[in-house]
Amino acid sequence: MIRFSLRAVAILAAAIGFATQSLSVRAAHAEDRAPIVNDFAPVTAAAVGAITPVNLAGVLNYCIETNLVSHQDGDAVQTSLNAKTHAVPPGQTGHVDYAVGSAGQFIVGNTISTITRLDASGQAKTCSAVLARAKSAI
Repeated sequence: MIRFSLRAVAILAAAIGFATQSLSVRAAHAEDRAPIVNDFAPVTAAAVGAITPVNLAGVLNYCIETNLVSHQDGDAVQTSLNAKTHAVPPGQTGHVDYAVGSAGQFIVGNTISTITRLDASGQAKTCSAVLARAKSAI
């Protein structure tokens, strides 16, 4: 004779329900994101004006970390933009658009573009435009 513990059955049912709910929440959010592709197109000038403020903060972070924007010019702007957009809230993991931007990637609609495919001059021009837009956004 097999005996079932009601407590064990309840725990198993709760675990299955939690896993199912977690997967459905992830699937709902996945529909809102741009498709992930391995070959990102180079960024265009129009993309700088079209990205979200949170993605802009991440791209500015990329520009500062790669020395395309000096810390002197960019740090205060980035700090203000991060505070305004809550891109990197204290004690939390932050926003995915910020992380994508920090990798040098722009999200415009369903298209992901990258600054890394541009030559040094193109990257510098794009980062100057990012800094100018960030200053106007704060």
